[in-house]
Formats: sequence, C-alpha cells, structure tokens
Amino acid sequence: MRRIDPKLLEALQNKLKVGERRVYQLIQQRVAETHLDRHLAAIDLASDHDIAIAKYATPEDLATIRGGLPQVPPTSPPGDTAPKTRVVKSVEPLSLDLDFVSSSELGKILKRDVAELNAAYLRGVAKTPKTCMVLSGSIAEALLLDSLLQRKPDALASAATLTKKLRSNPEDWGLYEMVEVAMRMSPPLLPEDAEAGATQLRRWRNLIHPGRELKDSRNRRISPTAARARNAISFLELIAEQLGR
Repeated sequence: MRRIDPKLLEALQNKLKVGERRVYQLIQQRVAETHLDRHLAAIDLASDHDIAIAKYATPEDLATIRGGLPQVPPTSPPGDTAPKTRVVKSVEPLSLDLDFVSSSELGKILKRDVAELNAAYLRGVAKTPKTCMVLSGSIAEALLLDSLLQRKPDALASAATLTKKLRSNPEDWGLYEMVEVAMRMSPPLLPEDAEAGATQLRRWRNLIHPGRELKDSRNRRISPTAARARNAISFLELIAEQLGR
C-alpha cells in the first residue's frame, strides 16, 4: 500500500482549515464512497477541493481514479440498437508496506496472510466477506504486535498504567489490549481515531468462531457483508500506514 504523501496531507489541512485527524476522517469517507485505495482517495479528495494534484499523482493513479468514477453512457440516436459498452472497474491487489516489521517469524506469517487476503479480495468482497474481515483483523494484530515488541520496555510501562493487569509478554495480549497500550505510549503508536476501527476489527475477526458468529448474528446483528469487508480492509490499511511511519 502506498502511503499518502505528507505534503498532500498538509495541503488538504491548509485548504480545508482542519487538523490531520479530520483530514484522515474525510479520506476514510472517500474510501468508503469510491472503494479506492487510501492514497488514491486522498488525491481524489484534493482534486475536488481545487488542489493541484499533478505532483502527487502518477498517470496510472489518475487513470484508476477516473476509472472508478461513475460513467455516463453516450446517448444513442433513435433506433440505434448497438450494444452498450459496459464499464468494468479494475481491482488492484492490496499492497501493504511490511518493511517496518522486524520479526522474521511475524514477517513470514504476515506475507502468507496478506497473500491469502489478496486472493479473497481479488475474487470480490461480496463473495468472500468473512475471509476478508477475519484476515484483516489477524494481519492488523500481527503488525501491532511487532511494533509493540520493538518498543517492549515502553509498551510494558504503558500497560502498567491500565486498570486491567496485563501479562508481561505482549504476545499474550489481545488486539483490544494492544490498541489500548499503543495509544497510551509516548509518542503513541496509533492516533485516537484508530481505536474505533481496531475495536471493529476485533469483533469481526472473532467471527472465525462459529459460536461467536451465531451469537453476534442473533444479538448484535453482526454478520459478514461486503460493506463490512471493505471497512475492515480500510481499517487495516489505516493501522499499517500509521505503524509504518
């Protein structure tokens, strides 16, 4: 996954007169609306606000963005029965930057899981929603675990401030505990708006358990859907981007 150009983020903040957190929220909304990758959604958002995007976008980026926008078919003359051309939006594989991962063991797990997530994603989230949701949560947890292990003394000091007593090995923590610790560290590993997304990823990842899926479907009306799968992937991209800074 390509990172959003920091200068583009700054340009959006200046143009919209908002902070970085709000800009990320607007980009996330654009991702949900267009299903573009995050860096492309940022470029698309900038274009809508009359920001010159030529220095931030490649010709391929612009072609992908334009290909993802609604197409208005040309009006055919009366009596013209020529078949209409169907516009098919191409789907690019997910590309997560794993260069910051230090553990060779976690690196192997992540490469395997990202490959499996891509296999499901390229088939279409409508066909593979549960796989996309579960793997997105699992990958996010592995990325966060590696980052916490890289700063283990700081992570343990942060964990000591929590009301709930955690074990001394981050490998024994759950995703929710990892997020709590990461957000309390100085500087924090994750921004405030990552908490809600991580909570959703944890719930969706737990759908791997049949009993949990039955209960959540009955009591919380949570079930695998294409929309949830797209959101899970977007949350994963957000976490990967933040940890890779």
